[in-house]
Amino acid sequence: MSNNKNTLLRVTQMNAVYLDKEIYNSLYQIFTNATRNLPPGILASYESELNLILRFMLLNNSVVKNGCTFGQQLLSIKYEDIGTFQRVLYLLGHCLDYVKTRFEIWKPSHDLNNTFYKIYLFTKLLDFINLSIFLSNGVKPLLIERILGLNQVYATDNAQRHFESKYLARELLWNGFIEIIVYVIPLINYHKLRRMVRNFNPFHVKNDYSILPNKGMTMHTKCAHCGENPILPHHMGCNHIFCYVCLKVYFQ
Repeated sequence: MSNNKNTLLRVTQMNAVYLDKEIYNSLYQIFTNATRNLPPGILASYESELNLILRFMLLNNSVVKNGCTFGQQLLSIKYEDIGTFQRVLYLLGHCLDYVKTRFEIWKPSHDLNNTFYKIYLFTKLLDFINLSIFLSNGVKPLLIERILGLNQVYATDNAQRHFESKYLARELLWNGFIEIIVYVIPLINYHKLRRMVRNFNPFHVKNDYSILPNKGMTMHTKCAHCGENPILPHHMGCNHIFCYVCLKVYFQ
């Protein structure tokens, strides 16, 4: 990584981590769909083991055999001079979550479980510290990479990151459009819009509401819209009685 021209960017390394997570989630979703029709409870007690086996299969076919994860392969990067012992430790380093889960099931109130839980929290704190260091110096985004001394480099000497502004512009455009939709949709009274379209429809048959002689409430009074007993009864200047929600949502 002495060549500044080919120094890995932070976003490239983080994208590799993100791709690894997405690959794992996709495979686990495929496995879940394949076993959906099995009797309930058969695989529930072995979920932790299945997750561990799936993760081991991914790491064995990527880091152990090729010296890089699948996410790194997609971005043409790899670990620099990773040895066999480091590959095995990298594989075993992903057992922490499984051991924590099994300790909680086997011995939930044992002192050993409490001790391991403190170790687990300490590793999460170290993970946060490592991420802060990575944002500062741009190397080793994962804690296990810093512990094992693994550096990421380009898989080929002439690999460079090509950047085109049109992709960034398209991404920003879609993100902005989605944010606008998220904020605008709750403000739209689609019940009122549907009522307006329905009123302009010449084939729509209007409901025949019964007109009450006065606005008084009786035991048999029904909402003119939903036909149920009025909840918080209101009227709108006519002889009909409405639920408060029906009046505000559908007629105002």
